[in-house]
Amino acid sequence: MHSQFHDFIFKLLPDHGVDFSEVDRQLKKREVRKGEYLFREGDVWQFVGFIVKGCFRVFFLKNEKEITFDFFCENRCIVDYESYFRKHSTKFYFQAVEISELLILNESCIQGLFEAPQNGQRLQKILLENLFFRFRDKLLSLYTEEPEERYLNLLQSEPELLQRVPQYYLASYLGIEPESLSRLKRRIASRL
Repeated sequence: MHSQFHDFIFKLLPDHGVDFSEVDRQLKKREVRKGEYLFREGDVWQFVGFIVKGCFRVFFLKNEKEITFDFFCENRCIVDYESYFRKHSTKFYFQAVEISELLILNESCIQGLFEAPQNGQRLQKILLENLFFRFRDKLLSLYTEEPEERYLNLLQSEPELLQRVPQYYLASYLGIEPESLSRLKRRIASRL
């Protein structure tokens, strides 16, 4: 289980210099049931999670309607960085859409990663940049692309989500209603 996390760090930064023997002693495993919340709006994040297995949906409420903002699946960190680092309440809900397993990285574990003698700061920068660019791309997509283009991009970039996530969550993520997503899928399938 820890090897997945090690591989994740090596892919980001092969010469990271992290002492995994120290980090691994602090990692805790946590199972999250389907539908269970990792954090809710108003909570303050106390750890960073690394997803070993499963998928989470990040959403917020607007006029009592759930708006899906993102999905986090295997081999990704899950956290509201502002909530964790600034100790602010999160504005999001983080809910498992499948039975999931996490490695919990507590504060001293995070410090061990980011204060590694070689490239600890660089590792933190890469993690934050990846998250920033993902969110930037999502916002640009919502404002500049038509729903069909967003769906086709999702098919290309994360096709597994179409099998793992309920259609009404996907529709919300794409910024359309579930009925529109059904029509869109039929239209695209008829062209193939």
